[in-house]
Amino acid sequence: MDTFDAVDTVVVDARIERILDAAGRAPSVHNTQPWNVDVKGNRLLIRADASRQLHQADPQGREMYISCGAFVFNAATAARRESLTARTVVLPDPADERLVAELELSAGARPTMDELGLSVAIQRRTTSRVPFDDRPVAPDVLRAIRAAASTEGGELRFIHPSDPARSEVLELVRRAERQAGADAEMRAEEAAWTATDDTRRDGIPHELLGPAPNDDRAPVRRFRHSSGHAQFEQRSTMAVLATPGDTVRDWIGAGIALEHLLLVATGYFVHASFATTALENPVTRDGLRAALSLEAAPQMLMRFGYCPRPRRAPRRPTTDLT
Repeated sequence: MDTFDAVDTVVVDARIERILDAAGRAPSVHNTQPWNVDVKGNRLLIRADASRQLHQADPQGREMYISCGAFVFNAATAARRESLTARTVVLPDPADERLVAELELSAGARPTMDELGLSVAIQRRTTSRVPFDDRPVAPDVLRAIRAAASTEGGELRFIHPSDPARSEVLELVRRAERQAGADAEMRAEEAAWTATDDTRRDGIPHELLGPAPNDDRAPVRRFRHSSGHAQFEQRSTMAVLATPGDTVRDWIGAGIALEHLLLVATGYFVHASFATTALENPVTRDGLRAALSLEAAPQMLMRFGYCPRPRRAPRRPTTDLT
C-alpha cells in the first residue's frame, strides 16, 4: 500500500475499517443497506447488492442506487477524516452497472474544518419518523442545504407551507400509498423489512417506525405497523431532490447529493424524514414532476424539521460488507 506513504499496514487496515463503518451509516430505503465492498489494497470497489433490492417497490433499482450513492459519499467523507483522499470514479466498468463506484485512497492533507464537520455529522445523522416542531426551517439553513445538493449536481426544490403545489403533492403521496396498500406483494415486501426484531442488523425495528398521523394532510410516509397515532406538524419544509437525467448514473449522483445535504442539515440540528411512496409509483412520480413544474427528474421527497434526535436504526457490521 505504498500510496499511503508507507503507513503501517495495520494502521491502514484500521483506517479502512473506520471508513467502511462510517459509509455503512448511509440512509437506505427501509434500511435495506443494499451494498457490498471489495477491498483491493488501497481501492474500495462498491457494488449494489441486488439481493437487498425492493423488487416490488423499486423494480428498476433506482432507490437501491440512490442508497449506494449515499454510501459512496460517506466513504469519501470518512476518508478525509483519516487524512486520505478518495479519487472516486462512478460506474467505472460500462459492462457492470452493479459496480457503483471505485474509490482509490491515497495520502492527503489534513482535513479542513468543513470536512471534519461532515464526518462528525455521519455519526449523528438519523432518519426521523416522528412529528417535528410545527415551524419551518430557517432560511439560511435551507440555503446551506440547497448549496450542498447543488455542489453534487442535484437540484433541491423546496415546498414551503404556503406553496400552492403543496396540497397537490400531499394528495399524490396519499394516492400512491393507497395503491401500494392495495397491492398484496407490496405489503408483503414492506412487512419483510419493517417492524423487524432485535436480532436483525437491517430493516426498521417496530419502535422506530413512528406513529401514524391523525391527519391525512400530514407530510409523512405511513407504515402498516406504525406504533400508535400522533398529530403531525403542518408547517414543516418539504423538498424534492431532482437530477438532470434519470439514468443509473443520475441515481447514484442523487444519492451522493442526498447524503451531502443530509449531513449539512444534521450540522444545523435539522432532521429529515422521507415520503418516497409517490416516487415508487410511475404515475404519481410523473404527477409530482408536473405539479412542481420540474424539468429535472424527481428522485427523493422529504421533509425537514426539528425534533429530539431519534435512535439510529441498526447497521450491519463492517465484516458483513466485504
